[in-house]
Amino acid sequence: MIVRMDGSGDQVEAAARRWGGRRTWVIGGGAAVVALAVAAGMVIADGGPGDIAAPYGCGTGGIHGAAASAPAPDGAADFDGDGHPDLALGSGGSVADGSGGGSVEVAYGAGDGTRIARCQYLTQDDPGIPGANRDEAFFGTDVVARDFDGDGYTDLAASVFDWKPSVIIMWGSEDGLSRAVRVLGTDGSHVAWGTDPILDEQLAAGDFDGDRHPDLVFGLGSDKGLLKGPFGRDGTPADTGRVPAPRRPAPDVADANYDDLLAGDLDGDGVDDLVSFHDADTGPEVPWRERTQPVSYLRGGRDGFTQPEDTRLPYAGEGAIGDVDGDGIDDLVLSPRGGDASRSSVTVAYGAKAGPGARTTTVDRDTPGVPGGEPQDEDAVFTSLDTGDVNGDGYADVVAGAPRWDIYGEPGPEQVLYLAGGPDGLSGKGARLFDGADLGAAPGGDADFGSAVGLTDLDGDGRADLVVTAPGSDTVDGVAHLLPGTADGPSTAGVTRLTGDAFDDTEGLGLLMGGGEIAH
Repeated sequence: MIVRMDGSGDQVEAAARRWGGRRTWVIGGGAAVVALAVAAGMVIADGGPGDIAAPYGCGTGGIHGAAASAPAPDGAADFDGDGHPDLALGSGGSVADGSGGGSVEVAYGAGDGTRIARCQYLTQDDPGIPGANRDEAFFGTDVVARDFDGDGYTDLAASVFDWKPSVIIMWGSEDGLSRAVRVLGTDGSHVAWGTDPILDEQLAAGDFDGDRHPDLVFGLGSDKGLLKGPFGRDGTPADTGRVPAPRRPAPDVADANYDDLLAGDLDGDGVDDLVSFHDADTGPEVPWRERTQPVSYLRGGRDGFTQPEDTRLPYAGEGAIGDVDGDGIDDLVLSPRGGDASRSSVTVAYGAKAGPGARTTTVDRDTPGVPGGEPQDEDAVFTSLDTGDVNGDGYADVVAGAPRWDIYGEPGPEQVLYLAGGPDGLSGKGARLFDGADLGAAPGGDADFGSAVGLTDLDGDGRADLVVTAPGSDTVDGVAHLLPGTADGPSTAGVTRLTGDAFDDTEGLGLLMGGGEIAH
């Protein structure tokens, strides 16, 4: 059943409210489900001008400060250290005084299903965050969560393009994300065969030198593109290092836009590696099968990055990293492009001691067990991927989101596909397909359902829950759908639907909640 619950609260006098009221939808099946009741406005922390806007109550899912029954699952973001995993949604939409200024929405887990206890809305107009709202700064579009200073609380790093590409870290604390600093000494990318517009800079986090401290990469081809942890509270990295520029993938690739970065241990040596995605300048009218989107692999190591000569990866538009076959080595999951790839296929380049790609598996709508047919238009393509153990069997599963990827695309269904990992890798067994319209998303592609997908164990039950964002537009409300993980995959029973009104409802601004990355 679908239950709509409207709430009201005191209005913040300084701004009119977007969309009139505060709305939360919860989809449940049988058991009672608690809706999110959104607080009226921001509460500013009392710690002085250095503090950022504090989290505020936006639900009835838990009591902040209560002892957690168990620590947050290994690797899950826990900004306030209460043992309940948290989420950060990067949004490239507009803010006060900034069209495309960008914001970050943080949802603090309650430890009870997919419910959320507290919310936090962060922009550069916050006195504790460096800079100020401005047009096309896209603050927070790229977000990654790690404990960057080693104090036991997860921190959040976000990219920003206010004057030049840079990184801001928001520090975790007992009260949640509480202070912020701009990372010192950041540089941009320098790839001779790549076009390098300012807004294409990417951010990735991992342990790239094997010292067990999380690092950041922000700048391919830069002598200081590797920012080594631990970071000081003033934003100073412990050291910097070189990140090589990927080799030109083919002689006919004259230049290519730089699209994304991924981090994971793809050779099992205990050090994270780096994968970069590029989109060759083949023109907007090039048929699907002729699109050139090269993928490059840089091996991390204690002596720095290297680029193995014999590693070649399939062309792809998106990717994710996780151990789908349970052999202890991360695998590279790709949404392939070009050649004979179907628009709704997922390819796994399995990790190995020699690196990824020697063995691959492709799953598409023709694979036994995979529901649905091949989409008939090029606008239905997987543009977001993530991995996590949804069914609790010890193997990483895969989710792939297919919104209407082109803003000029044809109207049509927006879907998320779930594929289960296993001892033989990815297959169609147990696959499930989720349509945005069935979950209450605006029909026809207006919601961008599936723009970002994430898998994280929000309630600590050993099964990753599915997060799907539908950023919407200036006329369609942004929504994050939280689907509980079960032994059969993500479930539509007990889904929490968190609207953008929980964070900001200023009239006339397109929040585009979750239109960027999900940090978890």
